[in-house]
Amino acid sequence: MAALCVRDHAIDRGVTVCFSGHRAERLPWRYNERDPRCTLLKQRIEEEILLSYRLGYRFFLSGMATGFDTYAAEAVIKLAAEHPDMRLVAVYPYGAAPDARRAKIESRAYAVVSVCESYVPSCFKKRNEFMVDNSSRLICGFSGDMRSGTGSTLLRAVRAGLDTVTIGL
Repeated sequence: MAALCVRDHAIDRGVTVCFSGHRAERLPWRYNERDPRCTLLKQRIEEEILLSYRLGYRFFLSGMATGFDTYAAEAVIKLAAEHPDMRLVAVYPYGAAPDARRAKIESRAYAVVSVCESYVPSCFKKRNEFMVDNSSRLICGFSGDMRSGTGSTLLRAVRAGLDTVTIGL
């Protein structure tokens, strides 16, 4: 497997965390980010990012889907203001930012990666595999549904020996 290279530098997977979690429409509060459960989830994500940082992790890969991935990406950007060596890598299954919120995140990311040039049915799975294969830790927001993309990503991470942190939803 080739190392993840951005800005002409290889990123050591040993200091890289990836995120996986359910999209907004699958979260109990859906798109209502004022819901106290959403606020609590965002706090937990920040805590886990800071813990990872204290453990030596510096690169954070977000799959950039709505919901958990977006919350995690925004938390990395926020925390990077206090930790300038903290880096967000936005990983899209294909293409680039589909909306203003993700475009703003993308503009502040250290790097942007598109796993596939255009949409193919397997692009989301390939994105998840890419993130796991280039990380040594996974932080996921998970409801317990192993048939979901998050479930299969968590299973791949466990099989690959990643340190996994699961935040229950």
